Amino acid sequence: MGSLSKTSALVHAVALCAYLFVPAQAAAEKVLAIGVPMLPPTRGNPHQNVSLPGTLPLQAIFDSLTRIGTDGAAGPALATDWEAIDRNTWVLSLRRDVMFSNGESFDAAAVITAVDYLLSDAGKSETLGTHLSRIHVSGARALDSHRVEITTAQPNAILPIHLDFLRIPAPAHFAALGQEGFALDPIGTGPFVVDAWTDGQIKLIENETAWRIPKLDRVILISVPDQAARLQGLLSGSLDVAMNLAPEERTVIEAAGGRLISYANPNVSYLQFVTAKESPLTDVRVRRALNYAVNKQLILDVLFDGAIAPNGQIAHPQAFGYNPDIAPYPYDPDRAKALLTEAGYPNGFAMASLIAGNGANDEEVQQLIAANLARIGVHMEIQRTTFSKYLEFMYQTGYPDSFVAFAMVTSGFDPMHGFRTRSCNWITPYYCDEAAMPMIAAAESAFDPEERRRLVGALLAYERNYPPGIFMWQLPAFDAVAARVKTYAVSADVLDFRELDLNHEN
Repeated sequence: MGSLSKTSALVHAVALCAYLFVPAQAAAEKVLAIGVPMLPPTRGNPHQNVSLPGTLPLQAIFDSLTRIGTDGAAGPALATDWEAIDRNTWVLSLRRDVMFSNGESFDAAAVITAVDYLLSDAGKSETLGTHLSRIHVSGARALDSHRVEITTAQPNAILPIHLDFLRIPAPAHFAALGQEGFALDPIGTGPFVVDAWTDGQIKLIENETAWRIPKLDRVILISVPDQAARLQGLLSGSLDVAMNLAPEERTVIEAAGGRLISYANPNVSYLQFVTAKESPLTDVRVRRALNYAVNKQLILDVLFDGAIAPNGQIAHPQAFGYNPDIAPYPYDPDRAKALLTEAGYPNGFAMASLIAGNGANDEEVQQLIAANLARIGVHMEIQRTTFSKYLEFMYQTGYPDSFVAFAMVTSGFDPMHGFRTRSCNWITPYYCDEAAMPMIAAAESAFDPEERRRLVGALLAYERNYPPGIFMWQLPAFDAVAARVKTYAVSADVLDFRELDLNHEN
C-alpha cells in the first residue's frame, strides 16, 4: 500500500468523507467522487497540460477540435470533418448549434481566437502554444461562420490528429479576463462546468446547455497525492474512483466489490543512451547487447501484472506509423555477453543513469534493469534528480559527463515528435545518428498519409536495429472503481465524462 502508514491513510479517508458531504436535499443526485494524484497547478487554463491526470478537469470543461479514436485516427469533436486543400492548407467544418456554458456561441471566431492567442508571443509560452509551433501551424482564418482555414509553414499530413489537443475556450470570456483570470473561471463547451474550485478539490456540475449531456449530475475531483490514501478512500466508500493505483492492490479492491481497470496510456517508456560523448554505448553492438540483457516480460509481470507487452520501437499501437512487424528484443543474456565480447568488453563496464520520474514503480523498474545488466557485467548506477533539473539538462545545458543514460518517456500519437529531441538537430544533442537524418526528413515532409505511415514505419524498423536506448513498453495505468460505478472508460488518454454513470440502485 505504499509508504503511507495505515493510520495516516485512515486520517486521509476521514478527510475525504468531509470533502464529500452532500446536503440532504441533493441526496437523490448522481454524484461521482474521483481521487486523483494531483490537480493541475495552472487551474482551468485550457492551453496547459497534455496528459492524465493533469488534463482531467479540462476534459470535463472543454472540448477539442478532434477526438482520437481507439484506432489512433482523428474523429469528429467540435470539428465534424476536414479536408486538405493543398500541402499547406486545411479546411475544417465546425459543429453547429454548440454553445459555451456562459451562453456564447461556438463558431469559427472562437477557433480563430484560440489559435491567434497560441501563436502570439504570450501564447507561445503555453504548452499547447509550443505544440502548435511544433506542428508548423502558421495561421487560421474564418471562411464563414462555421468553416475555418488553417495554414501550416510546412506540410503536415496528419494535422487532424494533432488538433485533438486544441481545446477551445469561450472567446469573449477569455478576452475579458485574460489568461490568468480565465484560468480561475474557465468556460468551455464540455459536459460539465465548475461549481467550486479550491486547492484540493474541484466540484463540477452538469452543463445543461452542452451538446454532450452527461449522465451524472455532479463530479467531484479530489487531490489525494498518496496512493495508499486513494486506496483507503475507495475502500471506505468516500471515493468512487481512485486513479493511478498499483496492480498488486487488485485482490483487496475486488474483495471490497470493486474492480481494477487497466489501460495503456499513449506514452512509451525507454532508457535513452547518450552517444554524443565517448563511452561503450557509441558501439551499436553494446546497445544491442543491453537490449538482449533485460528480461522485460518478467519486469512487466512483476511490477505491472503483465498488463502490457514489451516493445521493440518507440511508438505504441495507436500511434501513426507504428510498425506491427517490429518484434521486441528477446531476453538472451548469452547473446548479450557475446556481443559485449565482440565489441571489446568481455568483462563489461560501468555506467551511470539518471531518473527523475515519479510514476508508478519508476525506481523499481530501473533497479530491475540494473540487476539484469549486472548479470552480464554491466554495472549501472542509478541517480535521481529533480524534474526541473532534468528539464534543464534536456533543454539547456546538456547532460553531465558522468551520465550516459537517462529514463525517458515520449508521448502522443505521432512518433516523429520523439525524433525532435532524439536526433542530431536537437538544441543540445545527446543522441545523433547521421544515417537516420535523411529518413527523419523524408518522413516529416511526406504529405501523402500512407507514404508518411510507410516512412515512419521504416524509420522505426531502422531504429530497432540501431537502438538509441533500451526499448521498454507502453506505460499502463490502473484505476480502481467501486461497485456502484456502472461505466468508466479511458481511451487515448481521455476519460469519457459524458458516459460516466452509476448503477440505478445507487
